[in-house]
Amino acid sequence: MNPTPVAAPVSAARRPLRRPAGFTLVELMVTVAVAALVVGLGVPSFLRTLARHTIDAQAGELQDAVRIGRNEAMKRSGPVVLCRTEESNPTHCAGSGGSWQTWVLFTDAARSGAFTAGDSVLRQHQDASKRTTVTADAASIRFESTGIAHADTGSAVFVLAERGAADHAQQRQVCVNPRGEVAIVAGDARCP
Repeated sequence: MNPTPVAAPVSAARRPLRRPAGFTLVELMVTVAVAALVVGLGVPSFLRTLARHTIDAQAGELQDAVRIGRNEAMKRSGPVVLCRTEESNPTHCAGSGGSWQTWVLFTDAARSGAFTAGDSVLRQHQDASKRTTVTADAASIRFESTGIAHADTGSAVFVLAERGAADHAQQRQVCVNPRGEVAIVAGDARCP
């Protein structure tokens, strides 16, 4: 009988060492540093994009209100008024131009130019974000049944910008001419 050779046990010194699972402190610090750099570079761009989107949305909402006001005046054969309001009294038209953060669009059944009990609200806006400013010299725009728009300043120009920003590139203007036509203009270009 031939004896079968038996393998000698491998000593602990000859076994390959296995690395424990997970990250080393250096790997973790490098990952955190790269993530901080990416976030640091991306946040300002994201905030500019968010501000531009907010301004575009508000400009579009104001443009829609002007179009609805003109169309409703022609459809109802009576005046419709878009006016600036104060936050504290959202159904009372302000007497002068200024901040258009809040406004109301209503039928003017009494033809008074002011919101009264017989008038119905078509649209109303109250800015909750406070990220943008909306200003105009006009206090109100009155749409006649012919589609003509009467602003107390002639044509109405609404300027929308990021609050506290001096960058005119993100600014938008909503331009309303006496014929009741409305357009949005980017930057500080002249209204058509």
